[in-house]
Amino acid sequence: MTTHRAIVDGLVRASGSGESVVLATVVRATGSSYGGVGARMLVRSDGSTVGLVSGGCLESDLAEHARRVHEGGRAEVVRYDTRDDDDAPWGLGLGCNGLIDVLLEPLPPARASYLAKLIDRALCADKPSVLATVITTREGEGAPGVGAHALIIGNGIEKTGGWGTGDTLAKATGDTGEVFTAGRRGLVREFGGVEVAYEVVTPAVPLVICGSGPDVVPLARMATELGWTVTVVDHRPLDESHASRYPGARVVESPEAAKLGEVVTLNERTAAVVMSHNIARDADYVSAFLNANVAYIGVLGPRGRTEKMLSDLASRSSEPLKNAARLFAPVGMDIGGDGPDAIALAVIAEISAVVNQRGGGHLRDKKGPLHAPLTTD
Repeated sequence: MTTHRAIVDGLVRASGSGESVVLATVVRATGSSYGGVGARMLVRSDGSTVGLVSGGCLESDLAEHARRVHEGGRAEVVRYDTRDDDDAPWGLGLGCNGLIDVLLEPLPPARASYLAKLIDRALCADKPSVLATVITTREGEGAPGVGAHALIIGNGIEKTGGWGTGDTLAKATGDTGEVFTAGRRGLVREFGGVEVAYEVVTPAVPLVICGSGPDVVPLARMATELGWTVTVVDHRPLDESHASRYPGARVVESPEAAKLGEVVTLNERTAAVVMSHNIARDADYVSAFLNANVAYIGVLGPRGRTEKMLSDLASRSSEPLKNAARLFAPVGMDIGGDGPDAIALAVIAEISAVVNQRGGGHLRDKKGPLHAPLTTD
């Protein structure tokens, strides 16, 4: 599934080049579905696309609908209902046993830019947010327009135009606790003939990688492709080779590992991987992360090496190490494989499991729904 970050980048590029695009967004899902509410696909005027809203079975049909929306300039909702296993009318071979509503909204350059900023704001927030979107409206002056958006982060609201008199906006942005319970299934509410779809937008995972060896490259690449916000930390002066080795990542210089918090923002959402291959420097990195109360600390190397680092750190203080339960060493899930790419995959899997509060087991052994409700904690 292409990430929100890829959609934001596509909207920014379209806006910068003066191109109008159509954005397809899943706004309602009942039964089985591939991506859930909030899955998006950007359709350009030449027919090329960015992103997915399904496993590939809806995309070509949606691209045809998007052409009509692009020409007419009016947003609309397209419904796919395969709950009776009879999808022959479309000839799509869906077989998902669910109902999916997809909003197609035409975005001229200025509107594409604004929507990109809205989604980016949600991705950079320090907590999950709610995006409310008008998907059907009533007739009459002052009514909201289909495709009007409002982002709710805590007590703050940021909106796009098209909400009419504002009455619906006030009602739609009230209590959103039920939206977090619905999770990826989203929620649709009706306010005086206007339907508003809600989705939860989870912020991008902020990953800090301490080290700049060849084994950092696949880890930074995979995390970037997932839409995570990646920062690579090097103790040496930076040069132009850093940008080419870690495309999409921010690279920073931190000569003193113990003062990492002065160079990189660290908080309870941060995931960190320590892999500089220097035990003294790695110990200082670990100390900085433990003190910053980050969500996850992975340490590359044998168990005995990490135990020595922790022993050295404990000897520097009269108090026990705090947050040691958040340290994972040796780093990574036990999935087998050798080499930098396999290690990176194991690390990415472990970070994803930890930040999503999952055990990392086989889905075939999971009881109940695959996707647990989200929380604002």
